[in-house]
Amino acid sequence: MKKSININISGVIFHIDEDAYEKLRSYMDSVSLYFEDKKGGKEVIQDIETRIAELLQDRLSEQKEVITISDVEEVIEIMGDPSDFVEEAGEDSEPKSSKTFFKKGKRLYRDPENSVLGGVCGGLGSYFGIDPVIIRIIFIVLLFAGYGVWGLVYLVLWIAIPKAKTVAQKLEMKGEHVTVSNIEKKVQEEYEGVKKNFEKIKRSKGYKESTNVLNEIFTVLGKIILIFLKVVLVIIGVGFIFAGFAVLMSFLGVFFFRSPVFSIDTIEGVFFPLNHYLHAFADPLPSFVLLLSLFFVIVIPLVALIYGGVKLIFNFRAKDRGIGIAALAIWIVSLVMLFTFGLFEVRKYVSDADLSEKHVLDETQYETIYLDIDDSVKLPSQNTFVSFTSPFGGFLIDKEKNRILGRPQLAIRRSRNNNVELTVYRYAKGPTKWDAEIHAENIIYNWSHQDSTFVFSPIFKIPENQRWNFSNLNLTLRIPEEKSVYIGDDMSRILTSANTAERMSAGELTGEKWSMTTRGLKLYEAD
Repeated sequence: MKKSININISGVIFHIDEDAYEKLRSYMDSVSLYFEDKKGGKEVIQDIETRIAELLQDRLSEQKEVITISDVEEVIEIMGDPSDFVEEAGEDSEPKSSKTFFKKGKRLYRDPENSVLGGVCGGLGSYFGIDPVIIRIIFIVLLFAGYGVWGLVYLVLWIAIPKAKTVAQKLEMKGEHVTVSNIEKKVQEEYEGVKKNFEKIKRSKGYKESTNVLNEIFTVLGKIILIFLKVVLVIIGVGFIFAGFAVLMSFLGVFFFRSPVFSIDTIEGVFFPLNHYLHAFADPLPSFVLLLSLFFVIVIPLVALIYGGVKLIFNFRAKDRGIGIAALAIWIVSLVMLFTFGLFEVRKYVSDADLSEKHVLDETQYETIYLDIDDSVKLPSQNTFVSFTSPFGGFLIDKEKNRILGRPQLAIRRSRNNNVELTVYRYAKGPTKWDAEIHAENIIYNWSHQDSTFVFSPIFKIPENQRWNFSNLNLTLRIPEEKSVYIGDDMSRILTSANTAERMSAGELTGEKWSMTTRGLKLYEAD
């Protein structure tokens, strides 16, 4: 009993004895080793595998379904052993073989290399040994002589006769032996033929003229693309210069003065010198380091952007590598210092505190409550203070007294009982909860109450030489229903919100008398 295995040769499955498989594999390995580095070697190996598959199929029948070692030996004897023609390299004789060809005679194929339409006449000429031109003339004469059926015959032959695709089929078409050496020879002939035709095309006048035309076209296209790129670079350079200059001037304006040089909608508002702003948060030394670091971090890239734009426009080269390295080093050091001192200062504001105190005032004997601003409190002159607006209410820096002043915010709400209530909320930050509470308690704010009149200061104060600490002060005045309130004209300086029946803004409430209803303040109507 022998062991058999299944193998795939050129897409065909065969059952083959194990010893026959080893013999066939050894043969194919030697063929592959010989042809793998030759021109067209892959095509030769593929055609040899296709022919071996056909030879093995001829040795199978209904009574015999397994390929034996004798079948493999016969196929190898027909195809020829690569060692035979390795020894005979350089000779024109064919490799020795005890058998000449697996089939006698020729096979009819359509010839794709000698075709006008489908290669039928070329294939017939090879099969009968006649010049294909003669066969074509016969077909044309019969067709025009009224024998139109020959056109149909040609179409039938075109469909019925297979096309010689592989090298082995082309050898069969010419009646040559389908051996390894002939397959190699045919592939080499086709390769050399294609090479010679290509050389003829390259030497032809038309090829040279077309090459010159293509060279001219690509030269012109290259010049157009080059000009386009130069225009684009100039536009980019102008954009770099304009953007860098505008941002740089605006930054310097904000850094040293009160407003940017270029004022646009996106940066409208009240600006301030950065040094005054940082002094409100940090001590002098950290403030100076932060300002200097921030200056270099922002200015160096902007100057580089402007310089790059100039180089793009004028396309000049300069020995600026040393300057660039030095600027980069300064920028990196500044960035590190900015983050280091910035994180150190941020630690001073990690905790917050919110303190409140409620004042309950029994004003049942008065129908109307009056609200006004303390006129005795004077703000510093424009030349001695810097203002800043923030989500925490903003502040003023009195440069002469080195003191920070804040703006309180007043809200008017409906009371839940019959009492007039005023709640004062103080808010501040600090490195610890305890520090934050101390900062909140130190907020100085004055307000007074006499009879039915409330007088509020327009500012609150931070103790001298103390930082802002995000200090803020909010006031909430609650008025019971059926009470009236008169809001003075100057109350717009601190009044920020109020419950109103008509949803009016706080600025529209000053200078008028209002009645408190369940829906909020409503314009007072005398009986």
